[in-house]
Amino acid sequence: AEVRRTRQITKSELRTLKKRVAQLRKKGFDVWTEDELEREGWTLAPLPPAAADAATPSMAQAADWDCGLACVQMALLSLDVPPPACSLKQLRARLSSDSVWTADLVYLLASYGIQCEYLTSELSAGASSAEKAGSAFYASSLEADAARVDALFARAASEEGVSIRCCKLGANELWNALRDDDQLAIVLVDGRMLYARAGRPPDGDFEGHYVLLVGLDDTTDSFRVKDPARSDRTAVVAAKRLADARA
Repeated sequence: AEVRRTRQITKSELRTLKKRVAQLRKKGFDVWTEDELEREGWTLAPLPPAAADAATPSMAQAADWDCGLACVQMALLSLDVPPPACSLKQLRARLSSDSVWTADLVYLLASYGIQCEYLTSELSAGASSAEKAGSAFYASSLEADAARVDALFARAASEEGVSIRCCKLGANELWNALRDDDQLAIVLVDGRMLYARAGRPPDGDFEGHYVLLVGLDDTTDSFRVKDPARSDRTAVVAAKRLADARA
């Protein structure tokens, strides 16, 4: 049997559907809004959280540098890794540096037997990374980090469970990837931009911050986000806002 994915209809889409139904009825067709909603896979009722969101606990980072580890911890807990085995202390013990890059997170997940794919615009700690090192946090260890991260990239092809591809994931591709409600994505953003008010550019340098995407909110064109800096709830971040924070 065919399984149809149900989506909560937005106000604008509902107005469009009602207008279409009214036009068809004027032409003599026996159609009803409720039937068209069901036929097209819409619902008026609020939908429950996506499976990944419901299965993923919110966890807080413990320091200003371990947001990526907290995202890995949440992902592991959602995959039924026992909490004592993936505490922040346990995760930190598996790393060689407090300066955590995305490649470190990929190898960290692989060490638990988790297969994931890392998409990056550069297969090295290259020019764009150097630009982001305008922050003192990055600049102080950039040279040592670059050598270590480049070595991780070089090893990737021979490491089981580690997949790294040179690919810039656009906003639409990211949205479509999260359409499957069992998908998670750890994303590096500029922390200043994620909750910035419209028309008020943030001050200061790039602030690298990892968040975990756990689903979509179709009614507001937003991502459902587990932010280790805001561990009390799932945040809802507009797709445009997330795209700006990833740029």
